[in-house]
Amino acid sequence: MKKTDVALLEKFIIENKDLEKLEDIVDEFNIFTSLNIKKNEIRHSNFLSWLLDPNESHGLGSSFLTYFLRRVSVKASNLAKLEPSIIDMDSWNFDNVEIEREQMNIDIIIRLDDQKFICVIENKISAGVRSKQLQTYRNRILAEYPKYKRWFVLLSVEELNPPDKKYVPINYNDILLAIENLLDNKKNKIGPEILTFVNHYVSMLRRYILEDSEIQQLCKKIYHHHKKAIDLIVEYKPDLQLQIKEHLENIIKKDPDWILDHSSKSYIRFIPKKLDFIPKDAEGWTKSKRVLLFEFWSYKQEISLVLQLGPGNSKIRNKIHSICKSNGKLFNGSKTKLKQKYSYQYKKKIVKQSELVDIEETELEQHLKEVVAKCKKNDIQKIENDIIKHQKNILDELKDEED
Repeated sequence: MKKTDVALLEKFIIENKDLEKLEDIVDEFNIFTSLNIKKNEIRHSNFLSWLLDPNESHGLGSSFLTYFLRRVSVKASNLAKLEPSIIDMDSWNFDNVEIEREQMNIDIIIRLDDQKFICVIENKISAGVRSKQLQTYRNRILAEYPKYKRWFVLLSVEELNPPDKKYVPINYNDILLAIENLLDNKKNKIGPEILTFVNHYVSMLRRYILEDSEIQQLCKKIYHHHKKAIDLIVEYKPDLQLQIKEHLENIIKKDPDWILDHSSKSYIRFIPKKLDFIPKDAEGWTKSKRVLLFEFWSYKQEISLVLQLGPGNSKIRNKIHSICKSNGKLFNGSKTKLKQKYSYQYKKKIVKQSELVDIEETELEQHLKEVVAKCKKNDIQKIENDIIKHQKNILDELKDEED
């Protein structure tokens, strides 16, 4: 590394008060960040539905629900979506309100049968809204509750402009203000454990979720003053995909029942020793010339376990494919037509890479060991045993060709 680069890194590290402040924020204990659910939409929806439900243990009664609906009413009124009005809601009793999660695939539903009213909330933290997703949910509600007064809400960080104009846009600043106002007014009526829990959520929103959050502002400031040093760090940052490859290869090498085959960063290949009887005559695939291999497909989104039938002797390939097809329940990829070169006979997603991003390097290999051990017990051994039953038929196929 050049001396100038070393100097840049030293300047970045030494007496960097902004960096120290950022580290203090990140290191401060927070229930939500420690569980790695900052941007998990399901967990946010669970928390909000808990706050919205007057019958839950938070001690807020219907205060949060009322505040939220009033906020929606104001924005709906501005968008000429007038029914119901704030005046209508002021006389409502929320004792019998139903707060539902994931009904008809909808994130949150607020339903008040006494008033023939329903509010649908689609919650988006980081993902965008899929094409026609909002319209699909709206149509389901219209069909299920045709005589109800209805509000459709798109809750997001940036207050997205809904592609379905029937939806009212609400952002997480509204949620933050609602919670903070309630804490100010009700803190003497809330138990200390609940107060800590809700305050942790507020802190997490301020620091990680909201636009121009404290962390965003600090990061922008640090990057502005130390751009070259940070760019240098990014250039040499650990490659998660490469780490996964190296760990998976080590796990396979240490397994006495498996043989590691030629691998790349995205495809980590191996074969159980008991299946290594299959003739090696594949061309244009791996150096081992094996026709059948297990692969861990490692992509940015997920890791999958795959049984891949590669290019090679057509009779052997057809034989193996027919064996797999005879047990389509196990070999879920065998139902499709056998392709000329690569044709997977089995595929299963085993872990999302998002689950591995925040795992410490020292814990990553152990986590992958557990995932692989589960695959071996539940999937690989079943596949191995099924193919071994047909070992004689496969070898006879080759023998008939030689004769």
